[in-house]
Amino acid sequence: MKLSSSYVQAIGILVMLAELPEKDSLKSSEISKRMNVSHTYLQKIATKLKHANLIDSYASKQGGYKLKKPKEEINFLDVFLAIEGENAFLSHINLEPIDAMFVDKDLIREKSDVVKEIHSEAQKVYMEQLQSHLLTEILPKASDGSYLTIDWKKFINEE
Repeated sequence: MKLSSSYVQAIGILVMLAELPEKDSLKSSEISKRMNVSHTYLQKIATKLKHANLIDSYASKQGGYKLKKPKEEINFLDVFLAIEGENAFLSHINLEPIDAMFVDKDLIREKSDVVKEIHSEAQKVYMEQLQSHLLTEILPKASDGSYLTIDWKKFINEE
C-alpha cells in the first residue's frame, strides 16, 4: 500500500486550519502558497475534505476554509477515507500471477482467497490504528498544554 501525497497534504491543510484563531478562516490561495502546492490541486483536496464534513468553505471577502468538526474529534481515519476512499487494499491489484504458481483451479482459488484474507485483515488493523489517533496528536502546544494558535494570514503575507 502506498499513501498519496494528497493524504499528506490533507493532513497539512487540517493542521493549518486547526491552528487558526477560533473565528478565522483561510483561503485556498493562502493555504496553497504556504504549502507550496498548486492552487487547483489544493482545491481538489479541500473539496474531498469538505465532502467528508471535515471542513467548511465560506464564500465572502473574509471567507475561506474552516474546520467543520472540532479538532479533538478528527482522527486519521477520517482523513484517510476522505482522500483515499474506502477501497480495499487489493482493489486495484491483479492477482492473476498467483494463477501461474498452481496448476489446480481449486488451489488457485484457495490461495487467492488466502492472499485476499491476509490483506483484508491487515486493512482492518490499519484502519483501527488510524481511527485511534487524533489530529491533535500532531498539533503544537504551548508550555501550559494549550494548543498554539497561528495567525496564518499574517504569517503568509510576510513571506
